[in-house]
Amino acid sequence: MLLMAGVLDLAHAFSIAGICANAAREGARYGATDPTNTATIKDRAIEEAAGAPLTLTAGEVTVKTASGTTSGNPITVEVTHQVDLLLALALGLPPPTIVRHATMAIF
Repeated sequence: MLLMAGVLDLAHAFSIAGICANAAREGARYGATDPTNTATIKDRAIEEAAGAPLTLTAGEVTVKTASGTTSGNPITVEVTHQVDLLLALALGLPPPTIVRHATMAIF
């Protein structure tokens, strides 16, 4: 049973990591076209994860523009999500945090 729970947790964590990566990529893709509207960028990332289905909050999505919002500068969207795993709960461990980010050039 312990081995089966571990396999399920590992598969779940990889699935969540992929969903978070896709959400960050979608937010960065939208942000490359409209970098000044961070609320909409966050909404696009949240909507992408919701289709997977994963419920993200605006606090789990951050938007960073290092050098301003002019053409050619990078925009980075980072998605952070805590994953509830069976073994972590059973062993009293804190839930692991998955962080994924995507960077694209503003055009």
